[in-house]
Formats: sequence, structure tokens, C-alpha cells
Amino acid sequence: MPLLTTLLLFLLLLPLCCRIRACRLGGRFTRARQLYRLGAWLLGGMVLAAMAAQETILLLAGQLTWATALPLHLCSLMGLCTLPALLTRRETLLHALLLLGAPGAALALLFPAIMDTPWPRVTRLFFIIMHAGIFLAPLLPLSLGWRPRCRGACQAGVFLLTAGAVALPVNRLTGGNYLFLSGPVAGTPLILLHQWGWGSYLLLLAALAALLLTTEAVLMRLCVCTKRRRTGEMNENPRNTGR
Repeated sequence: MPLLTTLLLFLLLLPLCCRIRACRLGGRFTRARQLYRLGAWLLGGMVLAAMAAQETILLLAGQLTWATALPLHLCSLMGLCTLPALLTRRETLLHALLLLGAPGAALALLFPAIMDTPWPRVTRLFFIIMHAGIFLAPLLPLSLGWRPRCRGACQAGVFLLTAGAVALPVNRLTGGNYLFLSGPVAGTPLILLHQWGWGSYLLLLAALAALLLTTEAVLMRLCVCTKRRRTGEMNENPRNTGR
């Protein structure tokens, strides 16, 4: 179901992204921005609506507490940031959405950690919709011409460290497990990191996050170098210069 829902949303979003790109490449920038804002409101609004629906379910089930309701999980933070990131196109938010939100949402879809409620199917549906929306959201700014930069990995790292610095004391005060810093959830690969105690678990989480961001930075650098090399080859080719 998670993969099917994500694929369905992708198929719905793809024509809009292609249209935005076509308008941008065709010089119709105003139309491209209009289509982009429409997609941003629809996708960002869908993510927020799915988040609100999950909170409502917890409220009706009597499970809405300080330990469960705060938006301090990575995907909850990304869910709140999706619409502002898409509308403002601020690089810090877009980098966080692409470099943290997309991989985090992908892992959540592959290894869902969903609270038990009296309405498990509805809860699961809104969980999937929210995470699928976060995963696909970077397609919109990319179609409008935005390209991530290597320094974005540092910005995303600062964002994650700040979230962790807030989540740690909140977990202590509320007994929650925001960002999964208090311990792993059953059924997820994080179980493998908890074999040597809580301190080692936190260090391994930090190491994995650093590895992810470093890998993403290297991939972005390779993309930039490849693009520059191709541009240089085209400029040196007489057929492309009219000589």
C-alpha cells in the first residue's frame, strides 16, 4: 500500500512538473510560476491535512499527549515545513526537505512506525499520504529550475542538530521518543544500533546522519562537475558555436 500510494501521487504530480519545466524552458516564466504555486498549495496542503487528520485521530482516541502530539519527529518537522519551503523557496528549507525529508519519508514508508489506534486503516492511510507527499515535494522546485548546492548538506546538518537539541530535553520531560532519540522502534533497522547501549545508539545515529549528508554532498558535487564538463565540451565543439 505505501508504494502504491506513492506511485499514484507521483503519477498525479508528474504531468504538472513536466508542464512547469516545459513552460520554464519555453520562456513562459509567469505561467511556470503560477503552475508551481498551484502545485505547492495542493501538495503542501495535502501534507498538512494528513498531519491534522492524524492528530485528530489521536485526540478522538484519547492518545493525544505531550509525548505523542508534538511535531518533533523528523517527518513531522518536514511536514510542517513542506508548504512554507515550497512557497518561499528558501534554500535552507528546500535543502532540508530534499536531503532530510525525502530520505526520512522513504524510510518511514518502507518501515512504518504507526501508533495503534481504534481506526488502524485510516491512521495508516493518512500516515502514508503525509510521508508520500514529503518524499515527492522536492520534484516541484526541481521542475522550476532550483538545483541543490553542496553547502545544502551543511544547512541540513545544522537543521537536524537543532531539532535533536530540542528533542532530547523534550523526550526527558515528556517521556516521548521524538526523533527516536530515546530508543529504536520495533520493526525498524534502528534496532540494530541499540545493541551496545543508549550512548552508542546516539553516536551511531549521528554517524549515519553524517554519512547520509556527506554522500548527498558528494553526489551533488559530482552532478555539478558533470554539468560543467558537458557545458565546456559543448562550447568547444565547433558545431555548437557556429564556427
